[in-house]
Amino acid sequence: MEQINQESSLFELSIDETSKDHLKKIASWALVIVVCAVTGYIFTIIKAAQPRNPFPTSEGFGVSVTGGSGIGGAIFGILISLLVNYFLYQFANRTKKGVSGMSQNDLNAGFYNLKIYFAIVGILVIIFVVIAMLAILLVGTNQGIR
Repeated sequence: MEQINQESSLFELSIDETSKDHLKKIASWALVIVVCAVTGYIFTIIKAAQPRNPFPTSEGFGVSVTGGSGIGGAIFGILISLLVNYFLYQFANRTKKGVSGMSQNDLNAGFYNLKIYFAIVGILVIIFVVIAMLAILLVGTNQGIR
């Protein structure tokens, strides 16, 4: 019987004042990140809505580079980013609420949202790395054929 009590007390967490302070700071910084990201999305929409220069911005060797994406690509990217940042926002709110009210359920929900945030970001990073590697492979193959 004593063995069961020791095992359950091993996984119980107690939050002291230093831990509360750290969790509040983490939640505040997460909220700052969300606000900065949303501000960046507004600037992205403004930039994507501006008219483009039809002439190439660089010359030489038959290559022209145009800057930025269209309004459709910007909106698609912003929607994905808003989805990701929604979970970070939920983490910040739930964690602050859980620490302030000493609510274990809110704190658990906050950390669950942080888990989802990192899972989505990890999957997106893997997708982008694979696409970049394929692009490098295709460019290298294209150069080898010539």
